[in-house]
Amino acid sequence: MKKKLLKKIVKVFLYILGGILVIIFGLTTLLWIKSPGKAEPVKDSDGKLIEGSISAIEKIKLGGIEQHLIIRGEDTSKPVMLFLHGGPGSPEAAFMKHFNTDIEKDFIMVYWEQRGAGKSYSKDIPVESMNMRQFISDTRELSEYLAERFEQEKIHLMGHSWGSLLGILTAYEYPELYHAFFGIGQVCDQFKGEQVSFQWVMEQALERNDDRTIRELSKLNFPDSEASVDEWIDYLMIERVYVNRYGGGTVKEITGMWPIIKIVLNSGIYTFSEKINFMNGSMFSLEHLWLDVVNINLFTDIDSMRVPVYIFHGIHDYTTPYPVAKDFYHQLKAPQKEFFTFESSAHSPVMEEPEKFNSIVKEIAERS
Repeated sequence: MKKKLLKKIVKVFLYILGGILVIIFGLTTLLWIKSPGKAEPVKDSDGKLIEGSISAIEKIKLGGIEQHLIIRGEDTSKPVMLFLHGGPGSPEAAFMKHFNTDIEKDFIMVYWEQRGAGKSYSKDIPVESMNMRQFISDTRELSEYLAERFEQEKIHLMGHSWGSLLGILTAYEYPELYHAFFGIGQVCDQFKGEQVSFQWVMEQALERNDDRTIRELSKLNFPDSEASVDEWIDYLMIERVYVNRYGGGTVKEITGMWPIIKIVLNSGIYTFSEKINFMNGSMFSLEHLWLDVVNINLFTDIDSMRVPVYIFHGIHDYTTPYPVAKDFYHQLKAPQKEFFTFESSAHSPVMEEPEKFNSIVKEIAERS
């Protein structure tokens, strides 16, 4: 009897194991099929290729390192918009294609996958090159290339989150390259921003009588100004969970990370191996660039710009908190500046309220 029972148990176990393996194989195969790593043509509402459009994935050497560009637009005679993704290390071409392709009607959108991120991630990237000075140099080099390639005197520069910090610093040093700078979820003084973020998320937990979250947040040690990157990452991995849960994260209506991950997994922009390495690139970039982000203070480093500056901020943003960005805007001098508040957005109004966002950006570009 014992032998028969044992055989049945083993048989059931093997069936279960076989089923799990079949599911894993099926999901892996599906992911492989969805991962051609190719540019998708720009089509109209009827599914027809738009004549004069551009859709390309290209390689370019910047600062001696091979990096990737994803270029999309309905009309190659339109102005060039260089888009600097967030993170650090979180490319957004897949998200823009999911949430906001309409921006491609008015601009040649150049989504640059920065060194160490997305399609540009490699284990061979010199760690010493992962610093703000090098990224500013890469941005300048790419901007000059794009202006020459598309025969435009200047281009537009747009940065989201980490990209907003990189963008405004580049435009500050090389204003001659740009018509204007567009900052989304503008990073200004991220150390202060983290203090505001933590205070906000604790207030949200108290208002909801969320005892479990209150206990978890109370255990956190807020990093001081001398904290290591490891201390910061340990802190952020927990704190950001609750920021997202309460609607102050990447997208107000998305409170978890799985919907965001699914967008990358379903994107045809990346190959199978690039999708597998996407998170590796994010962590690699975060580890080597976060101290730049949290230690740079635009309140003291920049008081006057020589290009127009336009800041777009979701009022619910507590990743790069709205109040800090508003304070920075008020003290900033620029030949022209405007601050646009998005009432239904958190950290990504370019994706959360695309129609309003695109309309504003188009109007600004037309008068530049």
